[in-house]
Amino acid sequence: MSTAPRRQDPRYRDGVVILLTLDRGEVVVPEPAWCRGHDDDLVGHLADVTHNGPAVRADAVTAQYGPLQVMEARISWAPHGQVQPEPAPLLAIRVDVEVTVAVEDGRHLAQALRAAAVRIDRTLDEVARLRGDRP
Repeated sequence: MSTAPRRQDPRYRDGVVILLTLDRGEVVVPEPAWCRGHDDDLVGHLADVTHNGPAVRADAVTAQYGPLQVMEARISWAPHGQVQPEPAPLLAIRVDVEVTVAVEDGRHLAQALRAAAVRIDRTLDEVARLRGDRP
């Protein structure tokens, strides 16, 4: 009989979140204001705790395939990562599109990729600000 993974029951306080971990029990972790929360996270190890900002997306609407998501990005930070702790937030990004398109759909796709580039730049500006980097 297997047990279903257990969901977090986070408790939020002034700038921190209290989470349950398998290896450390209950931990108090600083919670960045941009983090979307941990309500859907599974209970795991402290090294698995990752702060994720809201998703930034770019989509194209094509006649042949309908809506296509071409990019999704978010600010992400895993300060306790086991292999390599992240000292500051990073950009987590996925760009993915593999289609064969006619001209009009190709133009819609190009427009979505231009929008993706702008959104990536804006999100990177925020990552730089959070990291204390100069833009």
